[in-house]
Amino acid sequence: MIRSLRYTLRMIGRSRGPVLLRSLAIAVASALTFFVLAQSGTVRAQAGELAVGGIGSSLVERATFSLTVIAIVVGALQVGVLMTRIVLQRMHEIGILKASGVATRSIFLVFLFEALMYGFIGGVLGCLAGLLIAAAGPMPEAGEAVRAAVVTIVLATVVSTLAGLAPARRAVRSSAVEAISHAW
Repeated sequence: MIRSLRYTLRMIGRSRGPVLLRSLAIAVASALTFFVLAQSGTVRAQAGELAVGGIGSSLVERATFSLTVIAIVVGALQVGVLMTRIVLQRMHEIGILKASGVATRSIFLVFLFEALMYGFIGGVLGCLAGLLIAAAGPMPEAGEAVRAAVVTIVLATVVSTLAGLAPARRAVRSSAVEAISHAW
């Protein structure tokens, strides 16, 4: 497992396009998630003041949940597309690894770790961007911002790892000969 992680770090370093650029897609979805979560307390309090019988606050909670789900789905789709592209670009390399006797599990873990790292980096960048966006309006309380940051980073990491499962499986399904001959 440690070898897979080390190999992942080496491959990310040699990959086409910088890691921050690849993490940017996840960062955009994470920024929206962070902003919505960080501002939900402020918006909920304002809606509670204006609401009659609590109707406004439940509507705000549903809207907050809906925006968060949309951001998560968009982030998952972006990671899935990104990881599929990475797997297709590296098919030749995957074939060489298989032909040289590298375990299928190790190849699978390489792509899973890569998706996890893109999710974590994107989550952190998204929190920073979301904090800058939130600064334009009423700032959330420190506790609310920290909670939103933790939830956002964990969600971005988990969702991107899950979205990377299918491309990682695709990377290990083909035989060495197929992978080498069908490479881009």
